[in-house]
Amino acid sequence: MKGEELLRDNYCFVCGKENPKGMHLTFKREDGKVYARFSLPEYYQGYNRVIHGGIISLILDEAMAYLQSLKERFLTGKLTVKFHTPLLVEEEVEVEAWVEEERKRVKITKAVMKKTKSGKKVAEAEAIMFVLKEKE
Repeated sequence: MKGEELLRDNYCFVCGKENPKGMHLTFKREDGKVYARFSLPEYYQGYNRVIHGGIISLILDEAMAYLQSLKERFLTGKLTVKFHTPLLVEEEVEVEAWVEEERKRVKITKAVMKKTKSGKKVAEAEAIMFVLKEKE
């Protein structure tokens, strides 16, 4: 990305409100963490009535990227996802993400997705995020 700027717009596939084919998830920030609560329709399934693991990975990655501030951008350098139990179509879950460790231009972030009714863990992720500072 040398020489290129990362521009914010409202067209992100996960959270962008202007993307007609997007997921339109809403993330909230609280006490240094990011949260989102939602359920997904069958459009995102892999096997019958089971949400595709790639979609789960996408959401965990987005939650961790959403930890960025207005003065910095995060680029995912490495994403590791561990799956625990299938997520079913229309089953409500909550995602929580936080910064586990900070280095100069790198942040180690973590996220977890849990079913809201049972509290069972659907998946957890860890990412190495590269930090790009905003121009003043």
